[in-house]
This record gives sequence, C-alpha cells and structure tokens, in this order.
Amino acid sequence: MKKEIASFIDDLKSNKKLVNFDEASTKQAVVLRLLTFLGWDIFNVEEVYPDYATKSSNVAYALRLKSSNKVFIEVKRVQEKLDKYQKPFVTLASDDGVDLAVLTNGVTWWFYLIPVKDNWQQKWFYSVDLLKQNPDAFVPHLVDLLTKNKIARGQSLKAAQSLYDNRKQKMAADFLPQAWNQIISQPNKIFVELLSEYTEKLCGYKVDSKSIEKFLTKNLDKWKMQNVPSSGAAPPTVDMEAEILDLEKKPSSNSKEIPADQKAKKIESYADKKIASYTFKGHTYTVRSWDEMLTTLCDHFASKYSKDFEKVLWISNDQKPHFSRYSDQLRMPEKIKKTDIFVETKLNPDETVKAAGKLLTEFGYNKDELVINSQ
Repeated sequence: MKKEIASFIDDLKSNKKLVNFDEASTKQAVVLRLLTFLGWDIFNVEEVYPDYATKSSNVAYALRLKSSNKVFIEVKRVQEKLDKYQKPFVTLASDDGVDLAVLTNGVTWWFYLIPVKDNWQQKWFYSVDLLKQNPDAFVPHLVDLLTKNKIARGQSLKAAQSLYDNRKQKMAADFLPQAWNQIISQPNKIFVELLSEYTEKLCGYKVDSKSIEKFLTKNLDKWKMQNVPSSGAAPPTVDMEAEILDLEKKPSSNSKEIPADQKAKKIESYADKKIASYTFKGHTYTVRSWDEMLTTLCDHFASKYSKDFEKVLWISNDQKPHFSRYSDQLRMPEKIKKTDIFVETKLNPDETVKAAGKLLTEFGYNKDELVINSQ
C-alpha cells in the first residue's frame, strides 16, 4: 500500500497538468485515487458518500462505516487557498460529530481532530504537502489516519490523538524560553524563597528578598533566553533543522600552507550574540531581535519587488521552506506586509543570517551589502 501511494505521488509531481486541475478533476484524479489505495470502495456510496448533505451545508465526501460518518473530506481545486474554508468546515464537522475532518486542494492536506475540546483552530493537528515533502515522511501517517481498516478498528483515532498530543508538546516546548523569562523577570514568592533557602544552607544566613531581587535584576540580561515565540504563533507541522555552518578547515601536517589571501573567508557565527542593528544600502535600522531583522528585510523587498516577490517561495533550508503561503508549514510564521506569504522566524541567529543572505541573493544583491551590528 505504501509503495503504491508513494508511486502515485511521484506521478503527481511529474504531471504538468496538475496546477490547472479544477475541483472536479482534483476529486477524480487525486482524492478518489488516494482513497482507493487506502482500501475504500469509491463506487459504494455507503462507504464513500459524495456531496454529502449535512444540516447546514454539503461536504465533498463522507467516509462511512455501518451507516455512521467517520471522516469528512472537503475538496477544493489545486491552486485554491484553504485558509478561508477552515472555520466553516471544522464547525460543520463538529456539529455532525465525525472523528476526523480533512481539508484539501489535492496537494495540501490539513487534518483536524474533531472530538477534542479545543476551538476550531486548535483542532488542527497535522498537515501534508504531497509535492514538497518527502513521501517517506508522511505516507505512513496517511495510511494510519485514512485507511479503511484502521478507521474501522479505532486505530486511526488513536494515531490522530498521538499526532495531536505530539503537536501540543512541541508547542509547549517552544514556549519554555518565554516561561523562563517571565519567571526570572518577575520572580514569584516560591522562586525567591527557594533561592533564600539554598543560600542559607550554603552560608548559614538567610538572605532578604530585596537582595535576591537586586541579584536577579543585575544578572537578568545574561539569563534571559533570546528568540522566544510570540503568544499568537501557531505551531507548525514540520520541524526546521539547523544548517551546518561551513567552517574553515585546518590544513593537515602534510599539506602545504595556503597563503592568507587565498584562504576561504571564515563564516562568522552569531550564536549567543544579540543584534542591535543592521545596515543595508547605506541605511541603518535598529532592531530588537534577529527575527525582526529578517521580517523588516522581507517587508522591504516585498514593497520594492511586489511583482516578483513570490520567488522567495523557492528559498529553503535542506528542502525545508523558509517562506510559504501556508502558515502551518512553518514553525513560527510571520506574515510579510502587503503579501499573502509567511516567513519562518523560528530560526537561530546563524540560520537567520543565512536566510537573509539568500533573500539578498534572490534579488540580485551581494551578501556583503548587509552589515550586522551584534554584541
């Protein structure tokens, strides 16, 4: 089954007509074929019910077992943006009480776990892009979530719950730096008492709370975590991996010494550094964080090259996108002004600088034209 699906996806990637598929073609050539591989009898309306009528609207397909709806699938044409359809579709699925809801344009597939007691946005738990992602990474999940036999045995719901829980854990882990910053910035009674207690154990004297607060304030900058997520950031589905920096290699004892003027320039690392400002094309901009540098650069290029800006969608890191029209494909998306494109901001300082460099190169600038003032 997995090999058949992977082969089918390879065929889709090479299909030049795919981008022009309307809704009907998307249903027939993509969705129904995929359901066939997953064990569904697409000719049996008691299993795959087309244009299923609910109390308030219709759904492209209802996957049914023993006259009970299990999964709703809503289908749009290939190039259709799905964002605006999420709320009404998830609300409709919640009203009907199905286990899973899937919103797709044939290429992008968004999965929602309906039984959880979250709002419609937080019911989302998994996404797939058939053309951009490696099939080895997502085909097993498609099989676990949508195979007929697994849905019948309840295994699909368990797989969905596991993915949902993992997403929640990743989101919570992303907010640990922010929680830490709040604790040390506004120390609560327990934290102050703990420090006082351990100080007394070490020296025999109990330090007063004012001394503790003074100590914390003095060292706050050293202890605060950088690049913490904003409270409104949605967790992504695909983790962004750090790129390996190209470091200058030391010559071996048997190798000839390379003249200094011929040595490759060592790439500066900005790890553990704070950015104060950056200069581009003779203008200096003060920023508070590394991600602010990247987003302001994006806003500049989006304004100056509005007609060509969408080419940033090809900028990636190890096949992981730095830019996307779909916010859920990024770990911490930030929308670029006057566009429908999002930029990844969950990057460490070195990754941010590399992304900025790729942005400059894409629009014909030299990377050296960006000068960073860090400390």
